[in-house]
Amino acid sequence: MAAVLIVEDDPFESRMMEQYLSRGGHQVSQVATAEDAVEALESERVDVVVTDLHLPGMSGIELLRRIAGDDAPPVIVVTGDTEVTVAVDAMRAGAADYVNKPLTMKALDHVLGRVVETTRLRRQVSFLRREAASDPDPTDVACSPAMKGTLELARRSASTDGAVLLVGESGAGKEVVAAYVHRLSPRAEGPFVRLNIAAIPDTMIEAELFGAVRGAFTDARQDRAGFLATAEGGTLLLDEIAELRPELQAKLLRAIETHRYYPVGARREVHSDVRILAATNQDPDEAVEAGRLRADLYYRLASLVIRVPSLRERRADIGPLARQMLLAVRSRSGRGPARFSEEALGRLEAYDWPGNARELRNVVERVALLHDGETVTAEALARAGLEGPGASVPAPVAAPPPPARTFEPRRLEEVVRVAAEDAERVHIARTLAHTDGNKSQAARLLGISRSTLWKKLQRYGGAEP
Repeated sequence: MAAVLIVEDDPFESRMMEQYLSRGGHQVSQVATAEDAVEALESERVDVVVTDLHLPGMSGIELLRRIAGDDAPPVIVVTGDTEVTVAVDAMRAGAADYVNKPLTMKALDHVLGRVVETTRLRRQVSFLRREAASDPDPTDVACSPAMKGTLELARRSASTDGAVLLVGESGAGKEVVAAYVHRLSPRAEGPFVRLNIAAIPDTMIEAELFGAVRGAFTDARQDRAGFLATAEGGTLLLDEIAELRPELQAKLLRAIETHRYYPVGARREVHSDVRILAATNQDPDEAVEAGRLRADLYYRLASLVIRVPSLRERRADIGPLARQMLLAVRSRSGRGPARFSEEALGRLEAYDWPGNARELRNVVERVALLHDGETVTAEALARAGLEGPGASVPAPVAAPPPPARTFEPRRLEEVVRVAAEDAERVHIARTLAHTDGNKSQAARLLGISRSTLWKKLQRYGGAEP
Protein backbone atom coordinates (compact mmCIF):
# COMPACT_ATOMS: atom_id res chain seq x y z
CA MET A 1 0.00 0.00 0.00
CA ALA A 2 1.11 3.58 -0.66
CA ALA A 3 1.28 6.92 1.16
CA VAL A 4 -0.89 9.16 -1.04
CA LEU A 5 -1.11 12.97 -0.98
CA ILE A 6 -4.36 14.36 -2.46
CA VAL A 7 -4.21 17.94 -3.78
CA GLU A 8 -7.81 19.00 -4.40
CA ASP A 9 -9.67 22.23 -3.52
CA ASP A 10 -13.13 20.67 -3.90
CA PRO A 11 -13.95 19.27 -0.41
CA PHE A 12 -16.42 16.72 -1.79
CA GLU A 13 -13.98 15.30 -4.38
CA SER A 14 -11.16 15.27 -1.84
CA ARG A 15 -13.20 13.50 0.81
CA MET A 16 -14.49 10.93 -1.68
CA MET A 17 -10.96 10.03 -2.80
CA GLU A 18 -9.68 9.94 0.78
CA GLN A 19 -12.41 7.56 1.96
CA TYR A 20 -12.05 5.22 -1.01
CA LEU A 21 -8.24 5.02 -0.92
CA SER A 22 -8.18 4.64 2.87
CA ARG A 23 -10.55 1.67 2.63
CA GLY A 24 -8.10 0.15 0.15
CA GLY A 25 -5.35 0.28 2.81
CA HIS A 26 -3.53 3.39 1.59
CA GLN A 27 -2.27 6.07 3.98
CA VAL A 28 -3.91 9.27 2.75
CA SER A 29 -3.32 12.96 3.53
CA GLN A 30 -5.11 15.93 1.95
CA VAL A 31 -4.29 19.55 1.08
CA ALA A 32 -6.30 22.13 -0.87
CA THR A 33 -3.53 24.07 -2.66
CA ALA A 34 -0.32 23.36 -4.53
CA GLU A 35 1.56 25.59 -2.10
CA ASP A 36 0.41 23.39 0.80
CA ALA A 37 1.43 20.32 -1.23
CA VAL A 38 5.00 21.61 -1.61
CA GLU A 39 5.19 22.14 2.15
CA ALA A 40 3.74 18.68 2.85
CA LEU A 41 6.30 17.04 0.56
CA GLU A 42 9.06 18.64 2.61
CA SER A 43 7.90 17.04 5.86
CA GLU A 44 5.99 13.87 4.96
CA ARG A 45 6.83 10.58 3.28
CA VAL A 46 4.74 10.54 0.12
CA ASP A 47 4.74 7.70 -2.43
CA VAL A 48 2.21 9.17 -4.90
CA VAL A 49 0.65 12.61 -5.42
CA VAL A 50 -2.88 12.84 -6.87
CA THR A 51 -3.56 16.44 -7.92
CA ASP A 52 -6.26 18.40 -9.72
CA LEU A 53 -4.91 20.58 -12.53
CA HIS A 54 -7.11 23.58 -11.70
CA LEU A 55 -6.19 24.84 -8.25
CA PRO A 56 -6.33 28.26 -6.56
CA GLY A 57 -2.96 29.99 -6.81
CA MET A 58 -0.30 27.67 -8.22
CA SER A 59 -1.79 25.31 -10.84
CA GLY A 60 -1.32 21.56 -11.02
CA ILE A 61 1.04 21.95 -13.99
CA GLU A 62 3.15 24.45 -12.01
CA LEU A 63 3.20 22.01 -9.09
CA LEU A 64 4.51 19.29 -11.40
CA ARG A 65 7.33 21.52 -12.59
CA ARG A 66 8.09 22.69 -9.06
CA ILE A 67 8.58 19.22 -7.58
CA ALA A 68 10.11 17.49 -10.62
CA GLY A 69 13.33 15.63 -9.93
CA ASP A 70 14.85 12.23 -9.29
CA ASP A 71 13.61 12.14 -5.70
CA ALA A 72 10.09 13.39 -6.44
CA PRO A 73 7.15 10.99 -5.99
CA PRO A 74 5.15 10.15 -9.13
CA VAL A 75 2.19 12.44 -9.81
CA ILE A 76 -1.27 11.46 -11.13
CA VAL A 77 -3.21 14.43 -12.47
CA VAL A 78 -7.00 14.66 -12.40
CA THR A 79 -8.45 16.81 -15.16
CA GLY A 80 -11.90 17.77 -16.36
CA ASP A 81 -10.55 19.08 -19.66
CA THR A 82 -11.51 17.06 -22.70
CA GLU A 83 -8.66 18.46 -24.79
CA VAL A 84 -5.95 15.86 -25.36
CA THR A 85 -3.31 18.60 -25.30
CA VAL A 86 -3.99 19.22 -21.61
CA ALA A 87 -3.10 15.63 -20.71
CA VAL A 88 -0.09 15.76 -23.05
CA ASP A 89 1.14 18.96 -21.36
CA ALA A 90 0.79 17.30 -17.97
CA MET A 91 2.78 14.24 -19.08
CA ARG A 92 5.50 16.48 -20.53
CA ALA A 93 5.66 18.36 -17.24
CA GLY A 94 6.42 15.06 -15.49
CA ALA A 95 3.08 13.44 -14.66
CA ALA A 96 3.20 9.67 -14.33
CA ASP A 97 -0.42 9.27 -15.51
CA TYR A 98 -3.77 11.03 -15.58
CA VAL A 99 -7.47 10.42 -14.83
CA ASN A 100 -10.35 12.25 -16.50
CA LYS A 101 -13.35 13.78 -14.77
CA PRO A 102 -16.06 12.92 -13.98
CA LEU A 103 -13.86 10.92 -11.66
CA THR A 104 -14.68 7.28 -10.92
CA MET A 105 -12.94 5.55 -8.02
CA LYS A 106 -12.41 2.41 -10.11
CA ALA A 107 -10.44 4.39 -12.71
CA LEU A 108 -8.39 6.13 -10.00
CA ASP A 109 -7.65 2.83 -8.26
CA HIS A 110 -6.54 1.22 -11.53
CA VAL A 111 -4.17 4.08 -12.42
CA LEU A 112 -2.84 4.34 -8.86
CA GLY A 113 -2.05 0.61 -8.74
CA ARG A 114 -0.20 0.81 -12.07
CA VAL A 115 1.82 3.87 -11.00
CA VAL A 116 2.74 2.38 -7.60
CA GLU A 117 3.93 -0.88 -9.17
CA THR A 118 5.91 0.89 -11.91
CA THR A 119 7.56 3.18 -9.37
CA ARG A 120 8.40 0.25 -7.11
CA LEU A 121 10.04 -1.58 -10.00
CA ARG A 122 12.05 1.46 -11.06
CA ARG A 123 13.32 2.06 -7.55
CA GLN A 124 14.15 -1.61 -7.11
CA VAL A 125 16.04 -1.75 -10.41
CA SER A 126 17.93 1.44 -9.52
CA PHE A 127 18.86 -0.02 -6.14
CA LEU A 128 19.95 -3.32 -7.69
CA ARG A 129 22.15 -1.53 -10.21
CA ARG A 130 23.86 0.45 -7.45
CA GLU A 131 24.23 -2.70 -5.36
CA ALA A 132 25.73 -4.68 -8.26
CA ALA A 133 28.17 -1.85 -8.98
CA SER A 134 29.31 -1.90 -5.34
CA ASP A 135 29.95 -5.66 -5.21
CA PRO A 136 33.61 -6.40 -4.42
CA ASP A 137 35.82 -7.48 -7.30
CA PRO A 138 36.92 -11.05 -6.47
CA THR A 139 40.05 -10.66 -8.59
CA ASP A 140 41.36 -8.20 -5.97
CA VAL A 141 41.69 -10.98 -3.39
CA ALA A 142 42.17 -14.09 -5.53
CA CYS A 143 45.73 -15.24 -4.90
CA SER A 144 45.19 -19.00 -4.78
CA PRO A 145 45.34 -21.14 -7.94
CA ALA A 146 41.93 -22.67 -7.06
CA MET A 147 40.13 -19.30 -6.99
CA LYS A 148 41.99 -17.97 -10.01
CA GLY A 149 40.80 -20.99 -11.99
CA THR A 150 37.21 -20.40 -10.86
CA LEU A 151 37.33 -16.75 -11.88
CA GLU A 152 38.85 -17.57 -15.25
CA LEU A 153 35.96 -19.94 -15.94
CA ALA A 154 33.52 -17.25 -14.77
CA ARG A 155 35.16 -14.71 -17.09
CA ARG A 156 34.82 -17.03 -20.07
CA SER A 157 31.16 -17.70 -19.27
CA ALA A 158 30.35 -13.97 -19.09
CA SER A 159 30.38 -13.50 -22.85
CA THR A 160 27.71 -16.15 -23.36
CA ASP A 161 24.04 -15.83 -22.43
CA GLY A 162 23.47 -19.38 -21.29
CA ALA A 163 22.45 -20.63 -17.86
CA VAL A 164 25.23 -21.40 -15.38
CA LEU A 165 25.22 -23.54 -12.23
CA LEU A 166 27.43 -22.41 -9.33
CA VAL A 167 28.29 -25.13 -6.82
CA GLY A 168 29.97 -24.66 -3.45
CA GLU A 169 29.58 -24.62 0.31
CA SER A 170 27.41 -22.03 2.02
CA GLY A 171 29.26 -18.75 2.37
CA ALA A 172 32.02 -19.73 -0.08
CA GLY A 173 31.29 -16.79 -2.38
CA LYS A 174 28.91 -18.12 -5.04
CA GLU A 175 26.99 -14.82 -5.04
CA VAL A 176 30.19 -12.82 -5.47
CA VAL A 177 31.21 -14.97 -8.45
CA ALA A 178 27.73 -14.61 -9.95
CA ALA A 179 27.96 -10.81 -9.61
CA TYR A 180 31.38 -10.99 -11.32
CA VAL A 181 29.85 -12.90 -14.25
CA HIS A 182 27.10 -10.29 -14.55
CA ARG A 183 29.54 -7.36 -14.34
CA LEU A 184 31.62 -8.73 -17.24
CA SER A 185 28.61 -9.67 -19.38
CA PRO A 186 26.81 -7.66 -22.09
CA ARG A 187 23.99 -7.33 -19.53
CA ALA A 188 26.13 -5.34 -17.09
CA GLU A 189 23.96 -2.22 -17.52
CA GLY A 190 20.87 -4.21 -16.52
CA PRO A 191 19.92 -5.22 -12.97
CA PHE A 192 21.56 -8.07 -11.08
CA VAL A 193 18.84 -9.66 -8.95
CA ARG A 194 19.45 -12.19 -6.18
CA LEU A 195 16.72 -14.55 -4.98
CA ASN A 196 17.38 -17.01 -2.15
CA ILE A 197 14.68 -19.61 -2.71
CA ALA A 198 15.17 -21.20 0.72
CA ALA A 199 14.42 -17.86 2.43
CA ILE A 200 10.91 -17.49 0.93
CA PRO A 201 7.86 -19.39 2.26
CA ASP A 202 6.88 -22.27 0.01
CA THR A 203 3.41 -20.81 -0.56
CA MET A 204 4.85 -17.49 -1.78
CA ILE A 205 7.70 -18.57 -4.03
CA GLU A 206 5.72 -18.93 -7.27
CA ALA A 207 4.29 -15.41 -7.04
CA GLU A 208 7.67 -13.99 -5.95
CA LEU A 209 9.45 -15.58 -8.90
CA PHE A 210 6.89 -15.28 -11.69
CA GLY A 211 4.64 -12.47 -10.43
CA ALA A 212 0.86 -12.52 -10.09
CA VAL A 213 -2.12 -10.75 -11.60
CA ARG A 214 -4.79 -8.97 -9.62
CA GLY A 215 -7.22 -11.41 -8.02
CA ALA A 216 -4.93 -14.44 -8.41
CA PHE A 217 -5.17 -15.03 -4.66
CA THR A 218 -6.71 -13.37 -1.61
CA ASP A 219 -4.14 -10.59 -1.08
CA ALA A 220 -3.49 -9.91 -4.78
CA ARG A 221 -5.25 -6.52 -4.99
CA GLN A 222 -3.20 -5.41 -7.98
CA ASP A 223 -0.81 -6.85 -10.55
CA ARG A 224 2.50 -7.74 -8.97
CA ALA A 225 5.80 -8.13 -10.78
CA GLY A 226 7.99 -11.06 -9.80
CA PHE A 227 11.75 -11.38 -9.67
CA LEU A 228 11.89 -12.39 -13.33
CA ALA A 229 10.27 -9.08 -14.29
CA THR A 230 12.55 -7.14 -11.93
CA ALA A 231 15.61 -8.70 -13.59
CA GLU A 232 14.38 -7.87 -17.13
CA GLY A 233 17.36 -7.06 -19.33
CA GLY A 234 19.79 -8.28 -16.67
CA THR A 235 20.71 -11.36 -14.66
CA LEU A 236 18.75 -13.36 -12.07
CA LEU A 237 20.64 -15.48 -9.54
CA LEU A 238 18.52 -18.28 -8.07
CA ASP A 239 20.30 -19.41 -4.91
CA GLU A 240 19.47 -22.79 -3.35
CA ILE A 241 17.88 -23.97 -6.61
CA ALA A 242 17.31 -27.49 -5.24
CA GLU A 243 14.85 -26.03 -2.69
CA LEU A 244 12.41 -25.05 -5.48
CA ARG A 245 9.34 -27.31 -5.71
CA PRO A 246 9.57 -29.82 -8.62
CA GLU A 247 6.50 -28.41 -10.42
CA LEU A 248 8.00 -24.91 -10.27
CA GLN A 249 11.33 -26.30 -11.51
CA ALA A 250 9.43 -27.44 -14.62
CA LYS A 251 7.92 -23.97 -15.03
CA LEU A 252 11.35 -22.38 -14.59
CA LEU A 253 12.88 -24.75 -17.16
CA ARG A 254 10.28 -23.66 -19.71
CA ALA A 255 10.98 -19.99 -18.93
CA ILE A 256 14.71 -20.58 -19.51
CA GLU A 257 14.16 -22.42 -22.80
CA THR A 258 11.35 -20.32 -24.32
CA HIS A 259 11.93 -16.95 -22.60
CA ARG A 260 8.22 -16.88 -21.79
CA TYR A 261 6.19 -17.62 -18.65
CA TYR A 262 2.75 -17.20 -17.09
CA PRO A 263 2.42 -15.03 -13.95
CA VAL A 264 0.19 -16.61 -11.30
CA GLY A 265 -3.44 -16.29 -12.41
CA ALA A 266 -2.56 -14.93 -15.87
CA ARG A 267 -4.03 -16.17 -19.14
CA ARG A 268 -1.39 -14.56 -21.31
CA GLU A 269 2.29 -15.33 -21.38
CA VAL A 270 4.91 -12.70 -20.59
CA HIS A 271 8.14 -12.41 -22.57
CA SER A 272 11.33 -12.59 -20.54
CA ASP A 273 14.78 -11.28 -21.44
CA VAL A 274 16.74 -12.53 -18.43
CA ARG A 275 19.88 -14.58 -18.00
CA ILE A 276 19.54 -17.25 -15.31
CA LEU A 277 22.36 -18.19 -12.95
CA ALA A 278 21.63 -20.84 -10.35
CA ALA A 279 23.52 -21.85 -7.22
CA THR A 280 23.43 -24.71 -4.75
CA ASN A 281 25.41 -25.84 -1.71
CA GLN A 282 24.33 -29.45 -2.36
CA ASP A 283 25.99 -32.04 -4.55
CA PRO A 284 23.81 -31.67 -7.68
CA ASP A 285 24.14 -35.33 -8.68
CA GLU A 286 22.92 -36.42 -5.25
CA ALA A 287 20.10 -33.84 -5.40
CA VAL A 288 18.97 -35.29 -8.75
CA GLU A 289 19.16 -38.86 -7.45
CA ALA A 290 17.15 -37.90 -4.34
CA GLY A 291 14.49 -36.17 -6.45
CA ARG A 292 15.15 -32.68 -5.04
CA LEU A 293 16.42 -31.38 -8.39
CA ARG A 294 14.77 -32.32 -11.67
CA ALA A 295 17.19 -34.00 -14.04
CA ASP A 296 16.01 -31.98 -17.06
CA LEU A 297 16.55 -28.68 -15.24
CA TYR A 298 19.93 -29.83 -13.98
CA TYR A 299 21.11 -30.81 -17.46
CA ARG A 300 19.91 -27.44 -18.80
CA LEU A 301 21.84 -25.60 -16.08
CA ALA A 302 24.84 -27.91 -16.09
CA SER A 303 25.95 -26.96 -19.59
CA LEU A 304 28.44 -24.95 -17.53
CA VAL A 305 29.17 -25.73 -13.88
CA ILE A 306 31.42 -23.39 -11.89
CA ARG A 307 32.71 -24.78 -8.60
CA VAL A 308 33.53 -22.16 -5.96
CA PRO A 309 36.19 -23.53 -3.59
CA SER A 310 35.85 -23.21 0.19
CA LEU A 311 38.18 -20.92 2.15
CA ARG A 312 40.16 -23.84 3.56
CA GLU A 313 40.92 -24.84 -0.07
CA ARG A 314 42.31 -21.38 -0.82
CA ARG A 315 44.08 -20.24 2.34
CA ALA A 316 46.18 -17.78 0.33
CA ASP A 317 43.01 -15.73 -0.20
CA ILE A 318 42.12 -15.44 3.50
CA GLY A 319 44.52 -12.58 4.30
CA PRO A 320 43.60 -10.36 1.31
CA LEU A 321 39.90 -11.08 1.85
CA ALA A 322 40.09 -10.21 5.55
CA ARG A 323 41.94 -6.95 4.74
CA GLN A 324 39.26 -6.01 2.19
CA MET A 325 36.52 -6.71 4.72
CA LEU A 326 38.27 -4.69 7.43
CA LEU A 327 38.69 -1.69 5.14
CA ALA A 328 35.02 -1.92 4.15
CA VAL A 329 33.94 -1.89 7.81
CA ARG A 330 36.22 1.07 8.53
CA SER A 331 34.91 2.93 5.48
CA ARG A 332 31.31 2.51 6.63
CA SER A 333 31.92 3.52 10.24
CA GLY A 334 34.72 6.03 9.77
CA ARG A 335 36.64 4.45 12.64
CA GLY A 336 38.09 1.18 13.92
CA PRO A 337 41.28 -0.73 13.13
CA ALA A 338 42.89 -0.45 9.69
CA ARG A 339 45.21 -3.46 9.48
CA PHE A 340 46.05 -6.91 10.84
CA SER A 341 49.32 -7.83 12.48
CA GLU A 342 51.32 -10.65 10.90
CA GLU A 343 50.51 -12.92 13.85
CA ALA A 344 46.79 -12.12 13.47
CA LEU A 345 46.91 -12.94 9.75
CA GLY A 346 48.61 -16.23 10.57
CA ARG A 347 45.84 -17.00 13.06
CA LEU A 348 43.19 -16.27 10.41
CA GLU A 349 44.92 -18.39 7.77
CA ALA A 350 45.31 -21.34 10.14
CA TYR A 351 41.60 -21.53 10.97
CA ASP A 352 39.43 -23.86 8.82
CA TRP A 353 36.41 -21.48 8.47
CA PRO A 354 33.55 -23.97 8.21
CA GLY A 355 31.25 -20.99 7.54
CA ASN A 356 33.63 -19.73 4.83
CA ALA A 357 33.63 -16.03 3.85
CA ARG A 358 30.39 -15.36 5.74
CA GLU A 359 31.98 -16.55 8.99
CA LEU A 360 35.15 -14.56 8.26
CA ARG A 361 33.08 -11.41 7.73
CA ASN A 362 31.34 -11.91 11.08
CA VAL A 363 34.70 -12.21 12.87
CA VAL A 364 36.11 -9.13 11.12
CA GLU A 365 33.05 -7.04 11.93
CA ARG A 366 33.11 -8.23 15.54
CA VAL A 367 36.77 -7.42 16.06
CA ALA A 368 36.29 -4.00 14.43
CA LEU A 369 33.50 -3.31 16.91
CA LEU A 370 35.36 -4.54 20.00
CA HIS A 371 38.90 -3.33 19.21
CA ASP A 372 39.83 0.38 19.30
CA GLY A 373 43.48 0.13 18.23
CA GLU A 374 44.83 0.82 14.76
CA THR A 375 46.11 -2.75 14.33
CA VAL A 376 44.21 -6.00 14.92
CA THR A 377 46.43 -8.28 16.98
CA ALA A 378 46.15 -12.00 17.71
CA GLU A 379 44.97 -11.03 21.21
CA ALA A 380 42.21 -8.88 19.69
CA LEU A 381 41.08 -11.86 17.60
CA ALA A 382 41.03 -13.99 20.75
CA ARG A 383 38.84 -11.41 22.51
CA ALA A 384 36.53 -11.52 19.48
CA GLY A 385 36.24 -15.30 19.87
CA LEU A 386 38.93 -16.70 17.54
CA GLU A 387 41.24 -18.48 19.99
CA GLY A 388 43.35 -20.59 17.69
CA PRO A 389 43.50 -22.82 14.58
CA GLY A 390 41.01 -25.37 15.87
CA ALA A 391 38.87 -23.11 18.02
CA SER A 392 35.28 -22.36 17.28
CA VAL A 393 33.95 -18.85 17.02
CA PRO A 394 31.28 -18.39 19.71
CA ALA A 395 28.36 -16.02 19.54
CA PRO A 396 29.11 -12.46 20.64
CA VAL A 397 29.12 -12.00 24.41
CA ALA A 398 26.81 -9.32 25.70
CA ALA A 399 28.63 -6.21 26.87
CA PRO A 400 28.82 -5.73 30.66
CA PRO A 401 26.32 -3.30 32.13
CA PRO A 402 27.52 0.31 32.43
CA PRO A 403 28.56 1.59 35.86
CA ALA A 404 25.77 2.88 38.05
CA ARG A 405 24.93 6.56 37.70
CA THR A 406 22.98 8.96 39.83
CA PHE A 407 19.30 8.57 38.95
CA GLU A 408 17.60 11.68 37.59
CA PRO A 409 13.78 11.36 37.55
CA ARG A 410 12.26 12.67 34.28
CA ARG A 411 8.91 12.39 32.54
CA LEU A 412 8.71 9.32 30.28
CA GLU A 413 7.86 11.30 27.14
CA GLU A 414 10.99 13.42 27.65
CA VAL A 415 13.16 10.31 27.96
CA VAL A 416 11.65 8.84 24.78
CA ARG A 417 12.09 12.11 22.87
CA VAL A 418 15.73 12.54 23.89
CA ALA A 419 16.56 8.91 23.05
CA ALA A 420 14.89 9.23 19.65
CA GLU A 421 16.74 12.46 18.86
CA ASP A 422 20.08 10.94 19.91
CA ALA A 423 19.46 7.89 17.70
CA GLU A 424 18.43 10.12 14.79
CA ARG A 425 21.49 12.36 15.21
CA VAL A 426 23.88 9.40 15.23
CA HIS A 427 22.20 7.74 12.25
CA ILE A 428 22.36 10.96 10.20
CA ALA A 429 26.05 11.35 11.05
CA ARG A 430 26.82 7.77 10.00
CA THR A 431 24.87 8.19 6.77
CA LEU A 432 26.81 11.36 5.93
CA ALA A 433 30.05 9.52 6.65
CA HIS A 434 28.91 6.73 4.31
CA THR A 435 28.25 9.26 1.52
CA ASP A 436 31.48 11.19 2.19
CA GLY A 437 29.44 14.26 3.15
CA ASN A 438 27.22 14.24 0.05
CA LYS A 439 23.99 15.64 1.51
CA SER A 440 21.82 14.93 -1.56
CA GLN A 441 22.81 11.26 -1.53
CA ALA A 442 22.42 11.10 2.27
CA ALA A 443 18.90 12.59 2.03
CA ARG A 444 17.93 9.94 -0.54
CA LEU A 445 19.23 7.12 1.68
CA LEU A 446 17.43 8.59 4.71
CA GLY A 447 14.17 8.93 2.77
CA ILE A 448 13.84 12.66 3.43
CA SER A 449 14.18 15.81 1.34
CA ARG A 450 17.44 17.76 1.21
CA SER A 451 15.80 20.75 2.93
CA THR A 452 14.57 18.50 5.77
CA LEU A 453 18.10 17.16 6.17
CA TRP A 454 19.44 20.73 6.38
CA LYS A 455 16.94 21.56 9.12
CA LYS A 456 17.94 18.50 11.12
CA LEU A 457 21.64 19.31 10.70
CA GLN A 458 21.02 22.83 11.98
CA ARG A 459 19.08 21.41 14.95
CA TYR A 460 21.84 18.91 15.81
CA GLY A 461 24.71 21.29 15.12
CA GLY A 462 26.08 19.35 12.16
CA ALA A 463 25.03 15.93 13.51
CA GLU A 464 28.49 14.99 14.73
CA PRO A 465 28.37 11.56 16.40
